[in-house]
Amino acid sequence: MKHIEKATSTDDYQRFLATQKELEGLKDQFFELHTLYALTKNLNSCLQTEELFNKTSDLIKDILKAEDFCFMLADENTSELKMWRTSGDAYGAAKDVSFKIGEGISGVVVHTGEPVLLNDVSKDERFLYYKGKILDIGSFLSVPLKLNNNRIIGVLNIQKKETNGFGEYDKKLFVTAAHNIAHTIERARQYEKVQREAMFDHLTTLYTRRFFHEACYRKHGEIERYGRKFSVIIGDIDYFKYFNDIYGHRLGDEILKKLAYLLKSNVRQGDVVCRYGGEEFAIFLPETDKKDAATIAEKLRTLVENNLIVSETCGDKGVRITITFGVSAYPEDGKTVEEVVTTADKFLYIGKEGGRNKVISEPLNNGFDNKSEKRASNRCKTALKIARGINHIYSVEIKVNEENWRICTLRDVSRNGFKGELELETDVPTCNRYLCKVITDSGVEVTNVFSVRIVHAIKIPKNHKRYMVGVEILDKHDSWKRLISTLKY
Repeated sequence: MKHIEKATSTDDYQRFLATQKELEGLKDQFFELHTLYALTKNLNSCLQTEELFNKTSDLIKDILKAEDFCFMLADENTSELKMWRTSGDAYGAAKDVSFKIGEGISGVVVHTGEPVLLNDVSKDERFLYYKGKILDIGSFLSVPLKLNNNRIIGVLNIQKKETNGFGEYDKKLFVTAAHNIAHTIERARQYEKVQREAMFDHLTTLYTRRFFHEACYRKHGEIERYGRKFSVIIGDIDYFKYFNDIYGHRLGDEILKKLAYLLKSNVRQGDVVCRYGGEEFAIFLPETDKKDAATIAEKLRTLVENNLIVSETCGDKGVRITITFGVSAYPEDGKTVEEVVTTADKFLYIGKEGGRNKVISEPLNNGFDNKSEKRASNRCKTALKIARGINHIYSVEIKVNEENWRICTLRDVSRNGFKGELELETDVPTCNRYLCKVITDSGVEVTNVFSVRIVHAIKIPKNHKRYMVGVEILDKHDSWKRLISTLKY
């Protein structure tokens, strides 16, 4: 009877142990689910890597009870692991340490895709103590940052000063956590990449027009509140469309890149330089009045004129590139960002009308009181809009001989005619009749071909094939007027 009681008691005890073990397992599973829930809830909203690391760091410290850890991310260009973020000062000495794939424990983890747990690092010769930079390490756990497609973007390393600081369950938990963290890091990096691409022009690496306006608006409130100043410079490369037409877009792109470098390297670090349009550039100068901004613009204009010379396929002496700037300032030229930028653009037009390669920061003749000056400004605006391709009239062409039509790049437009640049192999006979037509931006020719007379032709210096011509409309004035009326002023 006693044997039966003893056996029963033993069975009960074994069942009790089994139940306890099962409860511990459920407890571990619950903790794992809680950890994953906390990670998912807190990390899914992270779109910036700095915010991501701060939240991840708090979770690792509070939930996973790890104090010393770091993230190392793989550099696809160098095939190396580099330190990305660390939990504190302990990693200061190792901030520049990197491992090749397969080197050290971290490199092995990236190479194999499997976690490595060392409860006594002194017994594994693969452990390099971050190349001798951190010696106070007893136990170490390295887990891969692995995506769903098994691509490994780096490792999460956790260390403790004492030996035997980790168990197998710790390894399992950190592997699961690292999987979630890896996806959040990748999403944040992709988001930041898209943001960078929206901020920067891919050709010139300058800021985009959108970022320029955002920077202006961001600063405007602060400047307005504290009674400060800012200035805007808008520049446009002279005769750039003509250069592209003659020498091709490859050299045109080289001009844009060289000019961007000149502008960016000759302003302050806090100034915002952007590619404003095709060949237009804009600079936002906080804490700068108009006088200083005009001085900066003149310095930039001189630098461009003296240094931006394109020689490839352009003859031995090359072609000298120039730029025209308009300068405005807050608050004298406008109370809002739009008003200040519009004024700078207006001054740019005046500079174009006045011969180019200039800096204009004030209205001519004390404003636009003179009617002829108003008309000249409007004509110049019209011609510039056509040249920039933001109007549906693409080009005006003149039939220079029996076989050839040549584009006349417009510089000034009026109801009775126009001025422009025309390329010819021989001298231009003035007073002769020529046929003229207009091409729209859709490539459709306007059916009304009309007669014109070239009343004067002047060779453009340093370019013997290019003439500045004045053209008078001889017949079908109504057709030309209808075309003029379609232009956007």
